[in-house]
This record gives sequence, structure tokens and C-alpha cells, in this order.
Amino acid sequence: MSTSRLRPALISVLTALTLGLGLVSGGVAAAAPTPVAAPAAFTPAQLIGPYPSDYPPGGTYVPVLDGFDVLREQRPDIIDQNLRTVIRINNSATPAQQADAIAINYDDRLTSLSEALGKRLGPVFRKLLADGRVPKVAALTEGYTARAMLPLGTTLIEKEIFGNPRPFVVAPGKIERYNRPGEDLYADLGGNGSYPSGHTSMGYLFGGLLAYWLPELGPQIVARAGEIGLGRIVLGVHYPLDVMGGRIMATDLVSARLSDPGFRSLVEQAGRQLRAELERAVGGSLTRFIAADTPYMSTQQAVAEHRRMMTYGFAKTAPAQRNQIPASAAALLASRFPGLTDAQRLDILQRTAIDPGYPLDKSGSDGGWLRIDLAAAYAYTP
Repeated sequence: MSTSRLRPALISVLTALTLGLGLVSGGVAAAAPTPVAAPAAFTPAQLIGPYPSDYPPGGTYVPVLDGFDVLREQRPDIIDQNLRTVIRINNSATPAQQADAIAINYDDRLTSLSEALGKRLGPVFRKLLADGRVPKVAALTEGYTARAMLPLGTTLIEKEIFGNPRPFVVAPGKIERYNRPGEDLYADLGGNGSYPSGHTSMGYLFGGLLAYWLPELGPQIVARAGEIGLGRIVLGVHYPLDVMGGRIMATDLVSARLSDPGFRSLVEQAGRQLRAELERAVGGSLTRFIAADTPYMSTQQAVAEHRRMMTYGFAKTAPAQRNQIPASAAALLASRFPGLTDAQRLDILQRTAIDPGYPLDKSGSDGGWLRIDLAAAYAYTP
């Protein structure tokens, strides 16, 4: 059903519902830094805001996501491929992929992302979180009520507006169900929409911030955000287009956060706290520690893996399409290339982007978000 036919009242009802949610985050793992007094958390005034009051315009991300309606109405072949790809990935998943996807479902997104930090640094980071030693990072990025999220929560409104049934509902006999013993992760998902993927959106949103704080590991962190999306396909609860839509939404949102001077100040404070606490925990230079650590994957592997996850084998649906990378996206690379101008950072994003015209990409002012390959941009050498 086209979003243009929805009653405006739906958004108001869902807004009220989302404001009433009180969700909590999951647990974290451990490895021990030197105990010292925990740093101060954000003041209440800092935790309250600032949110750009008019962002996103109209209160939803439908304008950057509604390429999905075009595909449903005009390209049934792409919708068919969308389902076939889920079935293939779900049915062929290795035990390791299944286990990772299940863990991703239940873990906080920041815990899932921390795998990208390396064999030794990842546990140190999780220990800092568990011990409350990086409260500014936690306030911005832990759980469904994290301050870097939308004021109204995750993708609840967008999911209801697009109303796309999940793969295991559409093809129940073709999707393998993977669960932890005694739990059923599918039980609560059958009645809500699949597009866009909330796990993916949160993965890329918090991954964008974590990469901003630790640019030395930017490609690995962004690739891990992509794996969070892939895990949703492995479970058969999301389609590739859901994952691609989640990335579009998150890239727009983290760009907005970093482009807002007040919110960027909070991000910068959290980054300084994180790096200071990590260096205290490892007993020296963080850059040297990262260089000596066993990486989650090489930079080259991270870039190649993330590029594959950007389009999931779809061909271009609009080969003649043209658009530009949105100007606000330049803020994504401010910590990676601090000596460059926004125009130069934008040029890097343009140079490392995929071509226009893939499914969900758009022309005009709402287009270009799908094209941004942040893993490749972090790996770029001017």
C-alpha cells in the first residue's frame, strides 16, 4: 500500500505510542581495567537535548525511504528477488553465522559493534561500559532510549507506515528459524512491519558514532554495522531492502546529529571521555595499542565485505539516475580528516560512493544516502 494513501492521524497515534515506551538495554561482557573513580555523567540539561526540533522534517523518514513504494508498485521482480535472497542467505547460514545473528538479536547494538574493536580492545571497551566508566558514551548509544536516537524512538512509525510483512510470515515453509534454547525471537515480530530494519538502523547510527570516536578502526566498525543487518537476514526476519533502508535512515540521522552544533558538542565530549578511559585501561597510547592488537578484520577485508553488503546483488533499477551525496554527510568524516574542509570531505564521500541507481536510491534532495560507503571513506587516503 502506498504511503500517500495513509491517514495523517496514523503518525500522531504512533508518535504518542512511541513516547510511551520504556525499553531497557541488554547486558555487557568484561575484561578488567585499573579501578579508579568513575567520571561524572551528563548533567540533566545535557541529557534532555539538544534535539533539532524540525528534524526529520514532518517527524518521519518516509521521504528518504519511500523508494520502497516505487519498487512495490513498479518492480515486482525486485520484490521477488528480495525474498529469494532472504531464503538463500537464511537456508545457507553456517552455525557461526546463526549464532552471531542470534546474539545480535538479543545484545545491545553497542555490544554487537564492539566485536569490531579487536581481540583485546573489544573486551576492554565492554568492561568500561559494564563498570559505568564511559557514561557519556552510554547515554548517547546504549539501548532503545539512547540520546542519539530519534526523539520518538527507533523505526516504529516507519514500519507501520510501510506495513511490509516479514519474510518468515510471507514464506513460513521456506525460512529456517534459529533460536536460543527456551526462547522464540519470532513470537513478537509476526505482526509488525519489516521495512526499514530497526536493528540495522541502530547499528549504523551507533556505528557511525563509534567510528567517529575511534577513526583508526572506522572501516571495521562500519563493516560490523553491516553485519548487524546481515544477521537480520540470516534469521529470516528482514529482507535486504529492509537492511538497505535502515542504513539510509541511520546515515541521514548520524549526519544530522554531527551537523548540529549542540549535539556535536555532546558527541565530542563522549569521544574525549572514551579515548581517555581506554588509554587509562590499556596503560598507554590507544593508537599504538590498536596497531598491536589482533584486528577483527583487515581494513581491506572490511571495505570489501561492506561493499558487498551495500546492494546484496541487486542490479541497478534506474541506470540513468543522477544525484549527489547530501552536503550534511561531510560531518561524518570530521574526526577522520580533521584538517580538511567540509567540501573536501564531501568529495571523499563522493569518490568512495557506489554508483547511483540501485534499488531505494532516489534523485533530488532526498537521494544519495544509499550511495555512501562509510567503510571505504574511512579507509581513503587523500
